[in-house]
Formats: sequence, structure tokens, C-alpha cells
Amino acid sequence: MLEKSVKGKSFILIIPNDFKIYEIFEFNIQKFGFDLTSIVPADFKYENNLLRVKNFFLKNFFGNRTYKKKLIRKFRSSHMCQEIGHLREKSIDYILIIRPDIFDQETIEKLMNIGKKVVGYQWDGLKRYPEVFNCIPLFEKFLIFDENDYKNYHIQFPNIELCDNFFFDFDDEAENCSKNNTIYYVGSYIENRIDDLIYTMDELAKFDVNFDINLKYFRSKKPINKPYIKFFKDNFTFKDNIKRLKSASVILDFKVLEHNGLSLRFFESLRYEKKIITNNKTVMEYNFYNPQNIFIIHHDDIARLGEFLSSPYMQIPVEIVDQYSFSSWLSRYVL
Repeated sequence: MLEKSVKGKSFILIIPNDFKIYEIFEFNIQKFGFDLTSIVPADFKYENNLLRVKNFFLKNFFGNRTYKKKLIRKFRSSHMCQEIGHLREKSIDYILIIRPDIFDQETIEKLMNIGKKVVGYQWDGLKRYPEVFNCIPLFEKFLIFDENDYKNYHIQFPNIELCDNFFFDFDDEAENCSKNNTIYYVGSYIENRIDDLIYTMDELAKFDVNFDINLKYFRSKKPINKPYIKFFKDNFTFKDNIKRLKSASVILDFKVLEHNGLSLRFFESLRYEKKIITNNKTVMEYNFYNPQNIFIIHHDDIARLGEFLSSPYMQIPVEIVDQYSFSSWLSRYVL
């Protein structure tokens, strides 16, 4: 739990609508006792057809793929300013902004003026969305989760602080789910991690396992045709993810090229005592790493995979697990 009482303290959470993950953030922050306001950036809409046509021509005839990004940032910033326009200077105790790169500098400055303590968190590698470099200097504290980013940029940006991801203390799904012999994965389709996904699936298919593999992909034509992969557009929420993760036996994780930090999947697996198969060797540096629970492809002997699947989960001491809770994360980095 939190290290100090926050009952009645005002808290604004600003977070993208990825898999409706804001729902579990809200659930936990309210459980802690905060007076919470959450703001999810509005889905982009063209203001008029002229802008839509202009973007079409700039992208297809001039190769300009930044125009729409600028429109989206302007649209979201305008929406945010409407949401916070009534708030007085220093009237909010805490503001946490996840992915601040999606707003313009003026909007970030308005949020800084409203909050007594304002923290930014970029939960992607910094190079993946380079616009983030423009807003880092605006914060007193800016959190990142990739150690390589910290090594490369902490001198240029002395306000950045390295943190880990976390698991959520509370979820509103039943605690006891019957486990099945299922390999589970959900994530966005990102081309640079598909080869490892397919390689891992082909190796796992040699054993008596079931697959629950889900990729988010917006186009109608599937990029790959594999019987064990299901594609979806927007009908999968983070609550769905937790429910299916809790009933699975093994979780898969594949990092993108742009960062080496650990995703939420590692900490969810730690919370719910699930084995994990990954291509991210960074996990070996963590105090919860145990080769009986975590298999690293292209590092561990693939001939060991069957033994890994059949062996029991090795419990991690509770004092280590608790270090990676959301309440611990808030206490260390935000409060």
C-alpha cells in the first residue's frame, strides 16, 4: 500500500486510451483514497474535409507523413485545454501525465501551472516518439523505464529519472481463476517483433499446449497467416487482458527494437505467478529473475523449453514482489 495517507488529495491522471488501460488506473487510484479526475485524450477527428484532402495529397504526393501528426497533437491539446480550463493555479495536488509527447508545449505548461506536483512518464522508448524530447525540459521530474535511454540522455536532461513498470494492486476480476494449459499473448502488431513471435510459436507447437495469441491490427488484410494468431481492431480491453492472463499458464513478451525496458507483462506475471517467455535479456538484471520462471529465447537452450513448460512456478519472496506494485511505484516516483 501507499507509504503515506492521501485521503482526499486531488489527483489528475492523463493517459492514452490504449486497450482502455485507464480503467484499471482509475480503479486503483480511487482505492488508495485520492479524489481522482482522469482525462483520456480525445480520439482525433478532422475539423473539416479540406484538412483530410490536404493530408491525403501531402502524404501520397509529397511523402509528408508528419502533417497529420501535427493535426492530431493540435486536436488533443485543444481538447485538453478545454478539460482543464476551469482549474485554478496550483489547485491540484498531483498530476501524472503518461505519454506527454502527444500534447504541445503550451498545454504542458498549463498543466504545470495547475498542479502542485506534476510528473511525466514516457512508457515507450524515447526514440520511438522523438517529439518527447521537446517536452522533457518542462518537467521537474520526468520518468523513463529504459536504462539505455537513461544512460544516453541523463546528462542532457538531468530531470529524467529511471523507474520500473509495475503491476496493479487491485483488479475487479475474480482472484481465483482456473488455470489451463494456455500460452497467452496480446499486443499491437509491430513488424520488428513478429519474427520472434512466430519462431517461439513454432517451437511451442511441438508440445501439448493451447494458444491464445492476439494482435491488434487496423487494416483489413492480415499481414501474416498463422492459424494460432487472432487479429483484432479495438474490441480488447486491459480488463480482458487481466482475465485471460490469470487463467493462462505461460505469458509471452517480445520487446520492440526501440527500447529494452521491461513491459507491464513481466510485473503482471510476477503478481499472478505466471511463467514468461521473452526475448528481453534485460530481465536477468532484476532481483525476481529465476530461470525456472523466465525463459529467454536466443539465450536459453531451446532444448530446455519442454522442461521449462513442465516444471512448477518457483515462488518469489513477497517482499520482492511488493517492490513492483503500483502503490510502491506511486510512493517512490509521484508522491
